[in-house]
Amino acid sequence: MNRRVLAIALLCSISTSTLAKISSDEKRAHLLQLRTEGSHLKNKSSLDQAYLDAVLLLEQPGPCGAFFGGQDVVTVLDNLVAQLHEERINDSRIGIRMRGGFTVRVIEGTGTELMFRVFDDAELNINGPFERAKVFAAEPNVPSVGSFLPNTRAARVLILMHELGHLIKRDHDWLLPDDGTSPARSRENTKVVERNCGAQIRTL
Repeated sequence: MNRRVLAIALLCSISTSTLAKISSDEKRAHLLQLRTEGSHLKNKSSLDQAYLDAVLLLEQPGPCGAFFGGQDVVTVLDNLVAQLHEERINDSRIGIRMRGGFTVRVIEGTGTELMFRVFDDAELNINGPFERAKVFAAEPNVPSVGSFLPNTRAARVLILMHELGHLIKRDHDWLLPDDGTSPARSRENTKVVERNCGAQIRTL
């Protein structure tokens, strides 16, 4: 177990969702229902769809799943999405902000041991490109997510995959280095994820 104080901010955003309004146990039950019945469910939220897209990227053959570690990493994704709650952050670049101490967890995967971390807090900023794009001149600018326009399906799944990369430990380090408060580092981390996952994202 290892704990330290960190703040990781993805400089893009994530949206309002029904998942942010229910308990963790209810969220996990909802995620299981999405994985088993998602293709038949109507009125899925934008976060529901982004979650399903992320699961697909992890489970299907290709460079994206290989980069993250395959279908075993869905457990890490579940922990992240179940923990998320909404906050209004006055910076349209910030999407998910994980902060506080963290706990390292280990699970036995199908091939090797999977190590990941869970932060004390994970916030969804409702003011950025997961659901919003600038429409009127007086509104704040909402940045793209990598090469994807804000408020699009592609941008949403790239946001989730970026954050997922901060949680997975690989070769004695995190798959993606911490963004901290550096916009440049955050953009570079997003580029890394898009290089590995962009082609598959574009087929969704």
